[in-house]
Amino acid sequence: MKKNLILLGMLTILSAVSFARDPFKSANDPTKARTYNWIVPDMKTNLNPMYNSSFSRQRIQKAFDNALGERGLNRNTKQPDLLLQFHTYTQKVRRNYYGGGGYPMMGRYGWGMPLGSYGYAGAYPSSVTNTDGTLILDVIDTKTGDIIWQKAITGDVSNPNRLDKQISKGVRKLMKDFPVQKG
Repeated sequence: MKKNLILLGMLTILSAVSFARDPFKSANDPTKARTYNWIVPDMKTNLNPMYNSSFSRQRIQKAFDNALGERGLNRNTKQPDLLLQFHTYTQKVRRNYYGGGGYPMMGRYGWGMPLGSYGYAGAYPSSVTNTDGTLILDVIDTKTGDIIWQKAITGDVSNPNRLDKQISKGVRKLMKDFPVQKG
């Protein structure tokens, strides 16, 4: 009787293991995909029109289109293998820095050394306000509707004049781990 219970328990465990499915593995293998299409992007930005505009959306999509084209993927609006959606978020961030005054003999905790009647040489606090941006790409399986790949990058986007270059650099960095390799 004990042997039968042990055998029944082992069979139950083995059957559960053999029927277990990886929830992150899609039935539609993303590495075999050849076509994609875009879903309307989610752009949550501040009121600055440099970040929240159709021009910004087009710049980001164009950078992704170029990177996906290098991997052999073509845009297909009728029956794509993958659906892509990107999200952008920007926020003002205040960073505090505690720097030195440039004198070689600084005190242990940045207080400096007395310099006679000139006061102290040493550390002084400063703060800078920047705009940080986050770009997230979701890859969705068209057959199941599940997100099968997602990656995010963040960076300083305070200078709108460098935005094109930063978008291109960020998209290249994000696409390094994309499931469809160059082929």
